[in-house]
Amino acid sequence: MLNFDFTEEQEKMRKNVRKFWAEEVPNEYGRHIDETKEFPADLWQKIADQGWLGFPFPKEYGGGGGTIVDQALLLNEISRGLFVAGFRYLLTTCFGGNTINVFGTHEQKKRYLTKIASGEYKWSLALTEPGGGTDILGSTITNARLDGDSWVVNGQKTFISGATESAYFTLFARTNDNPAIKNKAFTLFVIDAKSPGISITKIHKLGVRACPTCDVFFDNVRIPKENVIGKVDDGWYHLVDTLNNERITVAAFCVGLADAALEEMIDYAKKRVAFGRPISTFQSLQNQITDVYVKLEQAKLILYRAAWLQSQRKPVFEAGTMAKLVCSEVAHQASVVGMRVLAGAGYTKNFSMERHYRDAILFLCAPISNESAKNQLAISLGLGKSF
Repeated sequence: MLNFDFTEEQEKMRKNVRKFWAEEVPNEYGRHIDETKEFPADLWQKIADQGWLGFPFPKEYGGGGGTIVDQALLLNEISRGLFVAGFRYLLTTCFGGNTINVFGTHEQKKRYLTKIASGEYKWSLALTEPGGGTDILGSTITNARLDGDSWVVNGQKTFISGATESAYFTLFARTNDNPAIKNKAFTLFVIDAKSPGISITKIHKLGVRACPTCDVFFDNVRIPKENVIGKVDDGWYHLVDTLNNERITVAAFCVGLADAALEEMIDYAKKRVAFGRPISTFQSLQNQITDVYVKLEQAKLILYRAAWLQSQRKPVFEAGTMAKLVCSEVAHQASVVGMRVLAGAGYTKNFSMERHYRDAILFLCAPISNESAKNQLAISLGLGKSF
């Protein structure tokens, strides 16, 4: 039997998150964070104090025992309040927390998950390289070589979100140059972001400005053997689970952005008067706004179905890819329509819409381009490989 209701606990959580953002981060503060390009440490700690950073993880490691459905709902509401906060939440809870929770040892979980939950550790994924992003198997040349009790890493990663602020990275590196199976050549590591030999430079960008995007260089960086996540050379298979979680959580914060944009355009349309009446009564604007509303509701159904599938450990690749594709497109559509509804006002810093517009564009091409997502879905339909 189908049930589209959230539980009483989930609804209570949603209300609490919404109340928190209304009180702690009014629109003016959100604009300030965007302009300073810095995420306030005290706000991050307040998020941790609410129990949200540990919510998706087991209680024995300081978590709340939630599921990916809970995580998606929580992320949806956080991003609705402040999109960059949802993005920073994803980086830490998905790339650090989820990866270690699924594949880490008890010692790794105890050491890292507890500190993620408390707000002490922020996290990033060191995956993409200058030679390619989606084609990660073919483009990864960053390598790790075993030397005594340590792995020694050399190479470069690019477009690494949050790198300058993170305590640790989950690193994807080549550990086998002559594998019997192509995919069994890579390993995941926990690496201290302040390790000797790591250098980081920021990349200037258009949106999501309070979370830096960086190039990260590794020059003979040593990683203790106990920092391997899962099995050596099986890193690709471990990464797939993380990337499925990423696509679902990206979809969740895109829905949050779309929610925020829709709310702002409706509020503005009701208050803005032209030709003697509110512009909300103009049919052309009503049609555009309701198009966003309908597509957003469709996107939510796809999102939460994908989240439910992963929570049940069912195959989720296609559903997660569809969720990322659909939700990022509706976030972009909502911001574009919002800019047209607000018109000149939307182009100013007096409203959040211009920030929604700048933030949403990124996720048409990240963490996987929507064109590539369609290619992958076409393969699942038996249409053949196009790349």
